[in-house]
Amino acid sequence: MVSKKYVGDYRLENVLDRRGKLKTVPVYRGPLFRFKQEESVVKRAKVRCIVFTAAATISLFATLIIRAELLQIIYVVMPLILCILPVSLLWMGNYNLLTVGKTVRRDQNDRIHNRFAGWSIVLLILSAMSLIGQITAYLKHAATGSIPITVSTVVIIVCAVLIFITKKDLEMRECPPEG
Repeated sequence: MVSKKYVGDYRLENVLDRRGKLKTVPVYRGPLFRFKQEESVVKRAKVRCIVFTAAATISLFATLIIRAELLQIIYVVMPLILCILPVSLLWMGNYNLLTVGKTVRRDQNDRIHNRFAGWSIVLLILSAMSLIGQITAYLKHAATGSIPITVSTVVIIVCAVLIFITKKDLEMRECPPEG
């Protein structure tokens, strides 16, 4: 299914199916895109995105598994629980990134670039909110001995920033039309 934004990129064409019946199918006729950087830079960027997303995922679930007083405070644990959504959507972005070919459609380009840009910022904001809550709890002496949770939260923040920076290597440009 195609969203309204990309409907103009498709044309309906009549083709013969295996039985010889005439069938109307949508065919992509919109602009095609390629990565701006060389293939080696793009490969390294893909690996970095996967590694940073994996590190953020491991840190997030390690943080949520640890039993500590700090995770009993709602303004600390709630942003961490909400981080599950951006992390899973970053994994979907990694999947899209790994399954595209040398040229991509406009919707794929937007999906890859917007997903890494947007959801890494959301992950950064949510984990920063949790870190602020953790610092507040430390200052109120509401939680002690929860340094691993804070370290894991900082790792999530660093990974989110690095994913946002890496998206620059994944920018695409429009290919000239063929023939």
